Amino acid sequence: MKKTLMILALAGGVFLSSCDPQKAEGVFDPVNITEDTLLKGAEFSQYDAVKDDAGNITYVPSSTGNYIQYNFPEVQAVNIFYLKKNGERKTLSYGRSGGMFYYLPARGSDELNSLYFSYINTDGTEIVAEKQFTLKVAAELEPAVKILVSDAGVKKWKWMPTSANGGAVWGNGGYLAGEQDGSGNINGAWWGCGVIDGTCGDTFEGQTQHAGDRWPAIKGECYALSYMEFNEDGSLTAYSEDGTKMNEGSFSVKDFNNNQVTNADTFSRGILETSEGAILWPFAINTGGMMPTSFEIGWLDPSRMILIYADPGTGAWSECTWWSFMSGDDPAALAVHEWHWKPTDVNGGAVWGNGGYLAGSQNGTGAINGAWWGCGVNDGECPDTFAGQMGHAGAAYIEGEEYSYSKMVFDDEDGTVTVYGKDGNELRAGSFSLDTTPNPDNFTVGTLETSEGAILWPFAINTGGQMPTSFEVGYLGPDAMILIYAAPGTGAWSECTWWSFGK
Repeated sequence: MKKTLMILALAGGVFLSSCDPQKAEGVFDPVNITEDTLLKGAEFSQYDAVKDDAGNITYVPSSTGNYIQYNFPEVQAVNIFYLKKNGERKTLSYGRSGGMFYYLPARGSDELNSLYFSYINTDGTEIVAEKQFTLKVAAELEPAVKILVSDAGVKKWKWMPTSANGGAVWGNGGYLAGEQDGSGNINGAWWGCGVIDGTCGDTFEGQTQHAGDRWPAIKGECYALSYMEFNEDGSLTAYSEDGTKMNEGSFSVKDFNNNQVTNADTFSRGILETSEGAILWPFAINTGGMMPTSFEIGWLDPSRMILIYADPGTGAWSECTWWSFMSGDDPAALAVHEWHWKPTDVNGGAVWGNGGYLAGSQNGTGAINGAWWGCGVNDGECPDTFAGQMGHAGAAYIEGEEYSYSKMVFDDEDGTVTVYGKDGNELRAGSFSLDTTPNPDNFTVGTLETSEGAILWPFAINTGGQMPTSFEVGYLGPDAMILIYAAPGTGAWSECTWWSFGK
């Protein structure tokens, strides 16, 4: 979403190039002003963006337009933001006295929306003025489509390694073997191959006969960073590991009901229909390169998708093809289930510890890239436990959050997170927001912002009890989340803290 807003802001800059939003004739005397004064001289206009067949954008005046042109001629700069349900500020524009910004309220919002304009007076005090705008609101989506594209209207899905054949993501199995449960297991799987840069002993490079003459042109969709992008307009695009467009098509969903089995005979939760070749590696196994256009949905939630294809009339335990995908590109992925501590390979089961910063990518398999040391839950197998690490918590320590049954529950609707002790008693609550903009330089897939102390054992190691409020997300999948904290300016292989959570 952040990237989208940046592009739209650039588009708005082109539109405004014929005038100077700073208004050179403005007077910038060092005088303190009030909220009323700030808005009194401000100018606002609303527009819709209309794109022609050639892709050129024209801005058309509209009383409900989501593109808002603004000008504050008497001040040097204002910050513009809206408030999320949890009270958190989300910035739309900053550091300018004039320009254009884009704001599309969340699905289900009222058309009348409050936006806020902040100005810092010369004495350092902040004033915040509120103004209401009537805006078009994002249209409600069908439940399955909303899962596929998220509230943002566009969402990435990538390969998810399974327990089949040491990390397979595509393969064959016995049809009608039973329900899928959304885990890393594929019910009925016989065999599978994995991404080229993964851990599976058999990879797509050894299965080129299924792709026919589309190999090697299609090779780029067979890596861990390859992905599909579903859009609310019904388009579906597959990309290679370096972001090159590989396939493009359309999709639709039918017979889906809140991830319940809607066809008891086939254990199907719905049908995903696509144009031919639209998904990643779109081939039915052992069919000479046939690309299905109708897939049974074995599982679909905001972080996990399992697809199945069998020829019409296929009987029980005859061959079918399965695909395994996941998404960490959606704040709703945090709210899919409760998050508990997930033991790792570090120190015989550690779930929290230290390591070398910027050591590489995390993959959610149990290894922590760069880990030096860690401790585990008090009722676990790790020889070093939280019980011996009270010095990191100081006076903020609350008994009960350091056991295997301790948990965090995220609510993406109101942006809250609640921490529960081993006995299910509520220990504390806070707020969160998830930005899924990746940072390849830091090997992260996003950033989790929280109020202080909102997560389980929220302490940075060796800091005397410091509780960070901004965590790098090293990995986010259906059953694993790795968080990392390093103080600003920390260099490569200097100390950081890591957390491991799971289903």
